[in-house]
Amino acid sequence: MSRLVARWLALSPNLRGILWVGLSGLIFALLNVFTLIPAQHLNPYVMAFLRYLFGTLFLLPIVLRVGLYRSLRTDRAGLHVSRGAIHTVGMMLWFMALPLTSLAEITALGFTGPIFVTVGAALFLGEDVRLRRWLAVIVGFAGAMIIIRPGFSEIHLGVICILLSTPIFSASNLMAKALARSDSANTIVVWQNLVIVVLAAPVAIWFWQTPSWTDLLWFLAAGLCGTAGHICQQRGYQLADITLLQPIGFLSLIWNTLLGYFLFFQTPDVWTFVGAAVIFASALYISHREAIRRSQIKTADSRASPES
Repeated sequence: MSRLVARWLALSPNLRGILWVGLSGLIFALLNVFTLIPAQHLNPYVMAFLRYLFGTLFLLPIVLRVGLYRSLRTDRAGLHVSRGAIHTVGMMLWFMALPLTSLAEITALGFTGPIFVTVGAALFLGEDVRLRRWLAVIVGFAGAMIIIRPGFSEIHLGVICILLSTPIFSASNLMAKALARSDSANTIVVWQNLVIVVLAAPVAIWFWQTPSWTDLLWFLAAGLCGTAGHICQQRGYQLADITLLQPIGFLSLIWNTLLGYFLFFQTPDVWTFVGAAVIFASALYISHREAIRRSQIKTADSRASPES
């Protein structure tokens, strides 16, 4: 066991971050499966509440081990609450789209996330975004239009909800990246779950539908996957830059397409894959330019150092 830990720690932080985020994508694909089944008959607001309520249950071992005060200790409580509120809105929109859209289409449209991350990084994190990266953002937007094909296919409610939820989740991811500079992954996930449960509860009570015992088992599995996925994702964010990690999320298209096809007989059309490929190329270029920029900054810093 100690040898495995030593080998893991010997990996570069960027590689460990990539592996953490890659694992989170697989776990989130399983989460989609576990929530899609009750989504066929339960209200989306009730589902959003139950998903995070059960997710909170799996955080109890962490809270009991380190104590409630240490789990919640932070100097940035306001940012945690703001992020939880934003994530609540995105999650409710996502659950509205879940029974209306295939898993592959949901995932492919979610790939527009790097577009919003790039815009948000420029506006709120002060990152220098050059012309070529803005052109890549435009190309990524064109990829989303290929999937939607406005004027050629019906833009249904599920597509609208996904397109609205994606920038919201991107804002949440940017805030999580900012929080990762000072708070642990466990603290970020505990705050996220508690805020969402508190904010979603009144809406869920208003639209309440009593779930069956089978539904509760699905939510138990979803809660486990959701909590584990967010912890893996946050640990990846703490180890590597968010723009470097974005392309890893494209592996989730493979998982969601396979699971949707074999479990729910969902067959996405060719335009979903064409649009996803265009968006993928855009995000890959964005990440490539980011890597070059950071390399140039490090080189310049090393040359300016007195020790050099």
